[in-house]
Amino acid sequence: MQNVKMGIAATAGLLSLAGCATVPELSPDERALIADTWYLASIIDAQEEIRLRPQLGDRHTLSFRDDMSMSMQLDCNRGNADWSADPDSGGMGGLMIGRIAATRALCPPPTYGERLAAELPRALSYELGADGRTLTIRTEDTTFGFEAR
Repeated sequence: MQNVKMGIAATAGLLSLAGCATVPELSPDERALIADTWYLASIIDAQEEIRLRPQLGDRHTLSFRDDMSMSMQLDCNRGNADWSADPDSGGMGGLMIGRIAATRALCPPPTYGERLAAELPRALSYELGADGRTLTIRTEDTTFGFEAR
């Protein structure tokens, strides 16, 4: 019986320590990323520059969370991933987006959800606009522009 009581006390102690886990301390730039939902506004690569109408941008969004996860609206699909940033200063820095877990419905064209899901995990950097209402995410080949609304 003594061993059972000690086991219960040890388990309770571990559970109380687990409850003390903290959310990582975020920089002001990281806090700016999680402050809004970001709507896709443009895609620029070597072949073309695409400017999205607001109605189409509304179907392609990113939401960064303070627990370092993110959710995405990928047109008619949804996705989730982990993220981390290495902010330099002035609203820019390195950005890492993990592998995206997404639903796989076939969305009617035009759609950029599959492109976002494929390319965002290759993100290299981000830059916040001076007003904090625009976000640029760069991969090796593509620049994605987002707006907070």
